[in-house]
Amino acid sequence: MQPDIIGFAAGTPSADTFPAHEIQRIASSILETDARAALQYGLTLGYAGLIDAVSSFSRVRRAITCTTEEICITSGSQQALDLVGRLFLDPGDVVLVELPSYIGAIAAFRNLQAELVGVRQAPDGIEVEDLIARIEACKRSGKRPKLLYVIPNFQNPSGLTVSPAKRRALLDVAIRYGLLIVEDDPYGEVCFDPQMASDLRPIKSMDTEGHVIYLSTFSKILAPGLRVGWIIAAKPVIEKLDLVKQSTDLCGSMFDQRIVNECLRQGIVEQHLPGIREFYKQKCRTMLDSLETAMPSEVQWTRPAGGLFLWISLPARLDTEAILPESIEQARVIYVPGSPFHVNGTGRNTLRVAFSKESEDNIRAGIHRLAQVLKQHLE
Repeated sequence: MQPDIIGFAAGTPSADTFPAHEIQRIASSILETDARAALQYGLTLGYAGLIDAVSSFSRVRRAITCTTEEICITSGSQQALDLVGRLFLDPGDVVLVELPSYIGAIAAFRNLQAELVGVRQAPDGIEVEDLIARIEACKRSGKRPKLLYVIPNFQNPSGLTVSPAKRRALLDVAIRYGLLIVEDDPYGEVCFDPQMASDLRPIKSMDTEGHVIYLSTFSKILAPGLRVGWIIAAKPVIEKLDLVKQSTDLCGSMFDQRIVNECLRQGIVEQHLPGIREFYKQKCRTMLDSLETAMPSEVQWTRPAGGLFLWISLPARLDTEAILPESIEQARVIYVPGSPFHVNGTGRNTLRVAFSKESEDNIRAGIHRLAQVLKQHLE
């Protein structure tokens, strides 16, 4: 929060992308015409109008065919992770996650006393052979993994994307071993090249047997302050989630959900998506160009095709958590060390940087300063 700090740590969307004027107009209209209902409690699974809109949005934008009985509206996708974990996990149950994986999911599952087992990633996403090896190792030790948690599109934290062939293979593995896939997709619409849409087809769109629980959110394509996400799953799962959710918040904000519904109905999300994609594309390009110019040859990084993050790897002898105080004090640059994203104790030589928050000038300056700190340690 200090004004002279260049912040690459916070994985938040830029407020410059929020359609604030449209949201203000819609909120005023709702309060003028239907305040009594909008400010009241609602159904646990969500506002019926938004559920209809999400069903249509998922079919048109994500190629997922679902009924309204297969949708639950949540307070962001973080609540969705917690609800799914509460429904399926008992203490000691195994959840398979990518190496690295999203810290919020790791926390949600660990809070439920699950055992998390990491699976390696390749440049095209999670390694299927290593996944099978981990499942077989669990079986030999008398454990059966219940969930496989994946972020297939522009993953947080790595920025990697799972290839179409691997998506199909992951579903085949889930069917073979009786796993449920928790597919977390907050960034799928933030793709820099609209032509790659077919490569981003969700695993859920291929699922005919109810093996995939799909999560997404409007936080990255509308505004995170509205706290609206959703779950798509088989009807029996949604019926149980209804009961779980009743015990956590009774219902979400009907006011927020009505605002999002109107943003969908009036085409505001659709209108703003091209601008959001171009906004982050330029910031990502600036960061990649800056890394190419400033970083020593021993440093490597991912080249995401969407999302908000990229991942930097240093030589194995370096520890990014130990370097962080120096980066803050000398360079006035903050990042997230990589070890907390790894459930197996590795990743100490890695870090996550977000290109979403800072201006392009600050991105150039911040990467240059960070490179100077890293060069000192490499020397």
